[in-house]
Order: sequence, then C-alpha cells, then structure tokens
Amino acid sequence: MQILPASAHTGWLRLDPRTKLLLVTVVNIAALTRVEQTASLVAFVCAALLLAAIGSWRAIGSWRALGIQTLIFVACRATQFLGTQVLGGPVWQTVGAVGFFMGNFVTVLTMGVYLVRSTTPSELIEGLRRLRTPDAVIIPLAVMLRFFPTLAEELTAVVQAVSLRRLHPGRWGFLREPLATVEHIMVPFLVSATRIGDELAASALTRGLGGTCSRTTITDLRFRAADVVGLAMSFLIMLVFVTGVTS
Repeated sequence: MQILPASAHTGWLRLDPRTKLLLVTVVNIAALTRVEQTASLVAFVCAALLLAAIGSWRAIGSWRALGIQTLIFVACRATQFLGTQVLGGPVWQTVGAVGFFMGNFVTVLTMGVYLVRSTTPSELIEGLRRLRTPDAVIIPLAVMLRFFPTLAEELTAVVQAVSLRRLHPGRWGFLREPLATVEHIMVPFLVSATRIGDELAASALTRGLGGTCSRTTITDLRFRAADVVGLAMSFLIMLVFVTGVTS
C-alpha cells in the first residue's frame, strides 16, 4: 500500500500538521494578546510567507488576493500610526486602536486560511491523535472540517436548481423579496444542512472515531527539514513577543 504524503498541497514548504498547529498558536498569541507592533508585524510576515509557499493558489484564489490582504494590513497599520502618532486626540486614538486590532485580525485570518487550505482533515485528525487530543475534541472538529465545504457545495446546488426553475429572486433578492428567498433557498438549504450534519457524524463514527481500539491510518506524518523552518518561525515570533513584553 502506498503511503500518502504528509501534505496535500504541492508547495515547496510541506509542514507537519503539528508544526502548523504550533505556528497557528504562536501567531494568535502574538497578534491578539499583546499590543506590541513588532511581534504582530513579524507574525503577519510569517503568515504571509507560509500562505505564499502553498503551490496551489486555490488557498487564496490568486496572487492578487494575497496582495489585497497585505494592502489591508498596511492600511490598518497606517491608520493606527496616523491616529496615535500624528493626529492624536480621543477620537483619532480610538480610530488608531481599531486599525491596530483590525490588522491583527487580518494576521489571524491569513494564518487560518493557510492551515485550512494546506491541511486535509485526515492529516489534521491524525496530528491531533499523535498529540493525545481527546476524542471529544477530534470528532466535532472532523465533522466541522468536512461540513462547511460540503455545505458550500450544497448551497451552490440549491441556488442553481432554483435558477433553473426561474424562481431565483436575484443577487439582491433577500432585500427585495425576503419571503421568496426564504421559501425557495433558505428552507431547502437548512434541510440539506441538517441532513449533511447527520451523515457526516455517522461517517465519522463509522470510520472508527470515538472507538476504544487503536485506529490505523494511511497518512504518514513525520518531521522533515521543512518543519525546522516552521519551528524557527515560531521561535522568532515568540522571541520578539517575549522581548516586547519584558521591555
């Protein structure tokens, strides 16, 4: 039997899921728990580099999408600088603080997109199992990771089916015809969402999640040279973060 590679994407930086989880944790700590510019800036640069390392640009759609994220981050930092350092005053101080936290949100979002798009559910589940994570956490996570992509496909199918019957109220139909939108789209969509959730939960249990015996897997997880780069990024972010806290 052929062992699957440790990562589903074809990028040049293939990280173990456990390394990715460490990076996500460190980036979130640096971005959300300390009002410190240098650590959050380093965290965003690392997150953007990791996202750029994905060979399949389905992760963000295109180079333009990553550029837009970068521009939003720079705009938030510029707003913070103008509000707190140049203009001053209570109002502009508040605007600057909002810009800072919005920039941190972009950092967290970029790292989250990288984790979701570069890691298959099987890899993430196996990585959590290697970390001795309880099944009470793994099973809901496994269902969730498969639920939202399936739900998006189901919504597309519902909209197409309604359009073929000439019942689609249009792009702004919810505002113009809210009752028709609920009747033709939301009701079948919610029914499908309930059915999908039940089916995915049954599928997870059928595959042995939650069982008392040890599960086997064809996903081969191991630390490679690329993981050294990921660990170095984590160490750099934490070093800058701790330096900012203690200074």
